Order: sequence, then structure tokens, then C-alpha cells
Amino acid sequence: MRAEVANRRNSLIFDDDTRRHIEQAARWLVNPDGKSGLMLMGLCGNGKTTMMRSLARLIEYVTEATVGYSKRSVVTMLSAKEIARMCAAADKERKEFKELFSVEMLGIDDLGEEPKEVLSYGMVYTPLIDIIGERYDRQLTTIITTNLTKEQLSEKYGVRIYDRFKETLEIVTFKNPSYRI
Repeated sequence: MRAEVANRRNSLIFDDDTRRHIEQAARWLVNPDGKSGLMLMGLCGNGKTTMMRSLARLIEYVTEATVGYSKRSVVTMLSAKEIARMCAAADKERKEFKELFSVEMLGIDDLGEEPKEVLSYGMVYTPLIDIIGERYDRQLTTIITTNLTKEQLSEKYGVRIYDRFKETLEIVTFKNPSYRI
């Protein structure tokens, strides 16, 4: 995490909250019998995106060291807004949207910031609900950050999708205040 924070020209504040979040994420990462995904949930500015990026880099680094560069695991990371735009876009980007259904590992940043529905050529789509549903069916690794509460997630995406979150995502709640100055 220190390197991710340094990339933003800041210093890591290694307080009890940060330590606890790292421990919870590490337990998820090394538990072979655990849930297939991770949700980092909490208020703005308290390290969720930094944690997701750090986990992605760690996964890539460890798998590269184990199986080599060409076979390493890669976490595709996009914001929820980017995913919604891809769904509503023309052919090439629409194809890239559909590929997100099956990438090995997907990181979705700021779930809840995107519109629930998008319109493309007269068709109404629910891009994040569609991706989450497909990835649930395939049991693929998904890491999500969100500022929404459990109740807000259930309200925006529906009880069915939120129930799938509970089944497949280890939830780490960030209760600490913002680190942004």
C-alpha cells in the first residue's frame, strides 16, 4: 500500500484502521476456501481504492513470480462509470464491455456512482447488474469499492444482487474518516 500512496504523492498513515483493513484483505487473499470476491465498503477518502489497487499489484506480482510474466493473473480495473459508458457505447467498446463478463479478475471502483440503467440504440441495459450476475454465475473473482451502505446497495441493485454480494464477496467495512487533507 505504501507504494500506491506514494504514487499519489502522499505518505501512508499506518494507523489501527489501516492495519485492520490490510489484515482482513490478507485473510481473504490467502483463504482457499473463502469467498471468490472482496467488497471494500465505507466513506469517501479512507483507502478503499488504494487497497484495491495494492491488492491488484500484489496478485500480479506474486503470480508473475510463480508462473512467469505471460501467464500471470491480471486484475482489470475500471470505475463503475467507465463500465456504464462502455455498455452504452458503439460496437468496439460494447465488445470490451461484454469481455468484462469473463475476465479472470475484475476490479470495480466506486460502485454506485454510475447510472443504474443506460440506453444504447433504444435498448435499456443495467450494466453493473448484468456484469455482477454473470460473474456470480461463473464464480469469477471480483473486487469492488463502494461508498454505499448495505441498505443503499440493496435499494440500488435489488435484493437479489445484494444477496449475491453477501454470498460471494468478503465485505471489509471502512469506518475511519477520510485521509484526504
